Amino acid sequence: MPRAERPAVGDGFDGGGRVMYAACALSQFLVAAGASVVTTMGPALREANGLRASWLPSAVLVYVLALGLLVLPLRLLIRRTRPLPVLILGLWLFVQSSVALTLVSGAPAFLAFRAVQGVGAAALTATALALVPALDLDLDGQRPDRLLLVWSAVVVAGFGTGLAAGAVVGADWRWALWANVPLTATAGIPLVRLLRSTRRRDKGVGAGAGAGDGDGVGVGQGEEAQDAAA
Repeated sequence: MPRAERPAVGDGFDGGGRVMYAACALSQFLVAAGASVVTTMGPALREANGLRASWLPSAVLVYVLALGLLVLPLRLLIRRTRPLPVLILGLWLFVQSSVALTLVSGAPAFLAFRAVQGVGAAALTATALALVPALDLDLDGQRPDRLLLVWSAVVVAGFGTGLAAGAVVGADWRWALWANVPLTATAGIPLVRLLRSTRRRDKGVGAGAGAGDGDGVGVGQGEEAQDAAA
């Protein structure tokens, strides 16, 4: 299929493509910040959880490992099913583990919930990677370059913000983790609402038009069309 004839799957958002992109970008800001925030939290965090200074790299490592190892399997799962269940799982795990990290005591429990937080981050990242390529955003004819630039800037800003937040909170380190709750809701609620509204619309027309009933707003169809055209 010629490139010009590929389906504009982003049209399924009825003008919500920019909102979807912003929400996905915010989710990746949180994922990047979550990776770095504990590295600079200092002695108050270590005393509360029995962490030695030499164990702080492990608190980052378990998060990054869970994120890195699960992004691809979850991405493949979304291609076979739908983004919405993976998104909801990621939101729930990321929020719940962030809260749990402020309540647990003991290094093993802290590291375990950091791993769970990484699993949630992997689900959020896999969802973003599934949705963003399907958006039909044309920013002054420079869609690929500008979107990539903005996305990279958001991730770098999230990583830097995590370092800065961990350094300034001091004894109030728990607030840096509690902040994940409203921020994750800010990113997650628009994503869930857009996916659900598109699913209802697809169900209304899917039987007759062959549009399917996936939550992925044509994500799977768009990718298949791109693969066929390659």
